Amino acid sequence: MNTSQWHDALRELTGVTGVLGALIVSADDGLVVAETAMDELATADVAALAAAVVSRAGRCTDAMRAGVPSSLHLAAEQGALLAMAGPPPLWLVAVARHDAELGRLRLLLRDFAGALR
Repeated sequence: MNTSQWHDALRELTGVTGVLGALIVSADDGLVVAETAMDELATADVAALAAAVVSRAGRCTDAMRAGVPSSLHLAAEQGALLAMAGPPPLWLVAVARHDAELGRLRLLLRDFAGALR
């Protein structure tokens, strides 16, 4: 997948009802690689949060000898952050409102994260 295809995939993710933004994030340093988001979404903050959660989840699953996580779902009162592992160190991340179509979003994230390889 090239950068143009990345942006097309991110645009499709943000086309899902309730999705505020979609990013490709480097889990190593918490930087945004590519993004499509609403203006009010602080994508740099989302990338930093996603990288921190991915890192912590990796340490937890390592301690449990449960393997490396391939997806994460961080739920909050007003929304959610969903992340799917792409080729290391990339993660595909979406931020959604509480009323978003999370099932559809999760399927698209899985498909596009696999295509990043």
